[in-house]
Amino acid sequence: MAGRWDDGESAGNEIQTAGETLTIGDRLEEMKRPFISAGSLFAVLMLTALLLSSRDIYRRLAVEWSHRTVAVAAEYKDVRSLSGQAGNTPHAVFAELAKRGVRGLTVQEFTGRDLANGAMPLSYGPLESFPARIREGVNRPGSLASILADKSVAIAPATLEYLSVKIPASVRYDKGSQVLIVLPGTIEEFGDAGLIPDFEALRFAEDEQTAAIFRPSPVPGVASERVAASIAWLKGRFPSVLCVLPSGQIVAGYPNFAPVAAVLKENGIAAAQAEFVRQVGAQALYAAIKPDILPLHSITRDELISRLLTRDQVVERMVRAVHERSIRLLLMRPYELYASGRLTYFLEDLDKIQNSLTSRGYSFAWPATIPLFTASFLSALATAFVFTACLWFHARRYVTREARRATRLEASALVIFAIILGLLTHRITIISRMLGGVTAALAATEATIWALDKYRKPFAGLIAGLLIVLAGGLTIAAHYGTALAMLRLTPFSGVKLTLLLPPLLILANDLKQRVHPESLSQILRRPSEWGELLLVALLLAAAFILTVRSDNVSSVPGWEISFRDMLERALGVRPRTKEFLVGYPCLVIYHALVRRGWAARYREVFRVGASLAFASAINAFCHFHTLLPLTLIRVVNGWWLGLVVGFVAIVLMDYIGGPIWRKGGREIFE
Repeated sequence: MAGRWDDGESAGNEIQTAGETLTIGDRLEEMKRPFISAGSLFAVLMLTALLLSSRDIYRRLAVEWSHRTVAVAAEYKDVRSLSGQAGNTPHAVFAELAKRGVRGLTVQEFTGRDLANGAMPLSYGPLESFPARIREGVNRPGSLASILADKSVAIAPATLEYLSVKIPASVRYDKGSQVLIVLPGTIEEFGDAGLIPDFEALRFAEDEQTAAIFRPSPVPGVASERVAASIAWLKGRFPSVLCVLPSGQIVAGYPNFAPVAAVLKENGIAAAQAEFVRQVGAQALYAAIKPDILPLHSITRDELISRLLTRDQVVERMVRAVHERSIRLLLMRPYELYASGRLTYFLEDLDKIQNSLTSRGYSFAWPATIPLFTASFLSALATAFVFTACLWFHARRYVTREARRATRLEASALVIFAIILGLLTHRITIISRMLGGVTAALAATEATIWALDKYRKPFAGLIAGLLIVLAGGLTIAAHYGTALAMLRLTPFSGVKLTLLLPPLLILANDLKQRVHPESLSQILRRPSEWGELLLVALLLAAAFILTVRSDNVSSVPGWEISFRDMLERALGVRPRTKEFLVGYPCLVIYHALVRRGWAARYREVFRVGASLAFASAINAFCHFHTLLPLTLIRVVNGWWLGLVVGFVAIVLMDYIGGPIWRKGGREIFE
């Protein structure tokens, strides 16, 4: 029978149930009784978080797998160059490129320097450099940059009209069969300014029915409205313009991109986002046009020569850019390293790229942009559950080392706290941003401690640590892996925190619980040992290297890049170096040291080192531009390969390290 409140004086403090009457005090006492182990409650909370995030995980997977078209782009000037060297027409050369996945051509906007070098059939220079008959009646300073064109040239009408749209302050003078245009600036000011598009390339793209990727350059004194009007003018006359790829150090239209974004959206033109290229105003443009963005990867000629990249390395970089980082446009350039055979080599490598990506399930066509989607309340709630579970389980270690059972009251309080935090996370951006990094760090810490503390059953600990990382990582990927994050517009806040906080939390936990045989005060009171000083120096050096190298490709040496490429070919998806070479081996070595009773005062180094494995693993889930299935494979590959490296280290420790320790190593450290 359903419970009801009694009438009378006991109505406020008694509950009538079938066969008995319970007071509120009795109910509270019942809720305070243990009913589930703390470890089981932690597992329930983490599993609940994973279930809550499943909808957003599925949505992200659906977006990733429904956008698997990729296009290769080439520069039109390269097509002309290759055709001249091959003794063939540009159309014949492009037909061969199109068979191998080329679906777009870049169209540059000629700068003043290009015009001075003869890029177009017209004359360009300061006004004072033209003949007197041309300057007659022109009341303008002689230092101003000027263009002189014959009206009979096919591109003349389009050139005049485009300049009047983009630079209305320019002044036009008819000179019989010629026309003079005086620009509002000197040749120095217009040296890098985009003045006239490559109309030949635009017509070529129209003839080949391929996408034109327009590369506008900024012009001093030209407002964003004029840049937008010039793009709209181009699109109206050349429908093949499907994308813009800003050129120059400053994006055309900076700082007000509202007019440019409006024109791009109205005309269905996407913006190409060049990977690893920094331009002033680029992020503002992408934010204004979101989500109509196509990530692009290219290798510059300077990089190709300075790094002495081989053709195989170029192919691998392009394939990995698509498969691992969700790049959808590949800008390929023929090799400057070879004096002959450039077209043959170029076609061969395009074939390799196409075959490799096709075998991975990609198709070659002009790619579509991803839809705009945001995080749901369920994923925010899931993140709050992970944070609550990890914070609670970590904090309780500072109170007691006993494996006490949790009460119903404790479990209810945790659930209520998680729900409130989930609401705040969903509504308040700053809380959401702060929660992500802290949650990732706490999950990595818990995974590490679970794996470390089960040294009596090491394999169970290794499985538990991996499962915690997977649950926490997938939950974070579900909530923070939105469309804007996948497009690199909202970077994850807390990458450095994820790497640096777990070692500190583990060290604090171990000193509090005396996992390390000495307390902090005891360590500070006694003289330091040489071995400890050496290990501290190594830890500080490792922390510095990890901080500098995080998200910094330029600091990675060439030999390591070659080693990474080898692993990529061998495993399909390369595990992260700090996981399989540092973190997991430290974990395995720690288990071996404990079971053998060795080096009690130096085990803490391996406990702290083990945290790098789980911190790096959960950090991998925060790279939202990487396909989620690949992240899962990368984490698992790092786990099993790290265990193999750890077991090899144990063998070396037993047969090499042991004798060295007994014959003098102990004296050096102690």
